[in-house]
Amino acid sequence: MRAALLLVWMPALLAAHDANGRSSAPLESRRLVNPLQPSEAALYSASATFSKLCAECHGADGKSRTKLASTLPSRPTDLTDYLMQAMKDGEIYWIITNGAEKGMPAYGKQLTDAQRWEMVFWVRELRVRELYAERIQLGTYEWQLPPGFPHPKVPADNLMTAEKVELGRLLFYDKRLSANQKQSCGTCHRQDKALTDGRARGLGSTGELHPRGPMSLINVAYNSVLTWANPNVTKLERQALVPMFGEHPVELGMAGKEDELVVRLKAEPRYARLFPVAFPSEREPVTIGNTTKAIAAFERTLLSGDSPYDEYRRGDDADAISESAKRGEKLFYSERLECFHCHGGFNFTGSLDYLGKGSPEVEFHNTGLYNLKTELTYPEDAPGLFEFTRQKADAGKFKAPTLRNIALTAPYMHDGSVNTLEEAIEHYRAGGRTIKTGPLAGVGFENPNKSEFVKSFELTPAEKTDLLEFLKSLTDPYVAVDQRWADPWSPKAVTPPVRPRHLLLGEVVEVYPEAGSVTLKHGAVTGFLKATGAEETREFIVRDKKELDSLQPGARISAGVRRRGADYVIENVRSQSRR
Repeated sequence: MRAALLLVWMPALLAAHDANGRSSAPLESRRLVNPLQPSEAALYSASATFSKLCAECHGADGKSRTKLASTLPSRPTDLTDYLMQAMKDGEIYWIITNGAEKGMPAYGKQLTDAQRWEMVFWVRELRVRELYAERIQLGTYEWQLPPGFPHPKVPADNLMTAEKVELGRLLFYDKRLSANQKQSCGTCHRQDKALTDGRARGLGSTGELHPRGPMSLINVAYNSVLTWANPNVTKLERQALVPMFGEHPVELGMAGKEDELVVRLKAEPRYARLFPVAFPSEREPVTIGNTTKAIAAFERTLLSGDSPYDEYRRGDDADAISESAKRGEKLFYSERLECFHCHGGFNFTGSLDYLGKGSPEVEFHNTGLYNLKTELTYPEDAPGLFEFTRQKADAGKFKAPTLRNIALTAPYMHDGSVNTLEEAIEHYRAGGRTIKTGPLAGVGFENPNKSEFVKSFELTPAEKTDLLEFLKSLTDPYVAVDQRWADPWSPKAVTPPVRPRHLLLGEVVEVYPEAGSVTLKHGAVTGFLKATGAEETREFIVRDKKELDSLQPGARISAGVRRRGADYVIENVRSQSRR
């Protein structure tokens, strides 16, 4: 999502970006290309310009922790923040040139064109330096963050490593973790359903039907709270204990069987190798604590931000979503529908946390799903936040889950009582659900605890279609087939989605297995990629790392190609015979 602009000390909503991180620079600015090449000389020149014009507010390090910044109505933008990564060079250049309304001045006349483009280099450099500092807090694991996403927070006692993630993936799908040895975490969090299970309500290993449905684990690393309504569960390591040992309701059913679980794990040859490698400093590494740490490490890698809407919003492809979806975006972010108030930001939720964020955002909402003729107005087995606070005003309040991959996660609401996206839209259009008969009868619109953002609105059939198209565009087609998240105990061959509209023909120059990339010599790709002269040599990320094994220098290939942030990605690679 688009983010805060540089050199802006005014309140963000007034000029720099909207409440959901979208840049105020015009869309066409994304297509501006920096004509300069990065160099030490350019960085030196830009740093001098920055010191003269910007450092008094933003500080030499770009973090905006200066004496002057503290006296301004709103603190200047932190130029080292992850949000700066989401901006195109052209957007940064445009803001430097034109300024921001009621905020920073325009530097189009004060600085030459070259100086403004050099400043783009310096703003990028400030973020790169911060990235190095962040890595110290995270561990040695090589993150594959979606473009423009921040690093998740990682507990100091469970830093990320590739070995820990590999172990966690095995444990996540291991049925030894259930009493009947027929269920695993992956049973209720299926990859093909964006880590949900397609059920309205969860089903435990003893056959107990749960009052709530499994939430998606996609981007769970950014969740400030980890359940539908419990504000006290904020760490994945602790949350993993709940399905294993919880009794209300019973999920995996291992309460009282802790020692038995350890014995089971020690008997598996893979674990005999992996636990000591993942936890090398411990004499007895196979423990319940280390089991949950490894599962949590794996869950933090379940990151998704490559939907068609992401491609469109990043400026990678102006036609990645339909015109209908573009109209639906405007409806979604309108004050008439109010959707974005509860489903905002890069993860489309109001509960958010990440590395460098000052304080977590935590929100629970009553959406008028029920209005029973009882004191709490909600079913007794799922009263929402009230269960933990015992405050009547919290009855029926639940976390707003992410809308990412929403097309894969039906049915909807905390108890799966809304079957389709069409029904969900109708629920909010009416400002609450009316149930006419039966024990759950009531008019949700009249619920006294209902959120102020859940109000009725008019929506034409065409507008409803547009909103649906926008919501569907939030689904990442790779979520269901990404082999990094697949069940390692029962591997299945999956066909990646055919997505790129542009075909590239080229010759392999060099393969970089560790980086997951390849250098290709290629011609122009009509309507997408220019080539200087007859051919161009460029580095491409290979979407499916397994395809790297078949690539050798000199090989002729064809592949789909698309933009992803600042990178070019190839997929569906095919060998081409030489003529």
